[in-house]
Amino acid sequence: MAELNFETVNAEIEALNLEELEKKMPLRADVGVAAIPSFLCEIWSKIGGIIKLIAKFPFLPPKWRKALELLIRTMDGLC
Repeated sequence: MAELNFETVNAEIEALNLEELEKKMPLRADVGVAAIPSFLCEIWSKIGGIIKLIAKFPFLPPKWRKALELLIRTMDGLC
């Protein structure tokens, strides 16, 4: 596993095709609640606020913020 630092995280984020992931999001959301492990939504309900707060930090690179916003929309849609 790569070291967790700005450079490695940024490389992973920059490699994401967020537009493609956004196109797939409704398809995954349609799988239904039964396919989502209940603990996933339980965890999201507890820590989702932290992720939402972090996504608002103005010093985040724009693509990082967009990636977090996609995660937030996906998790909110599922849970």
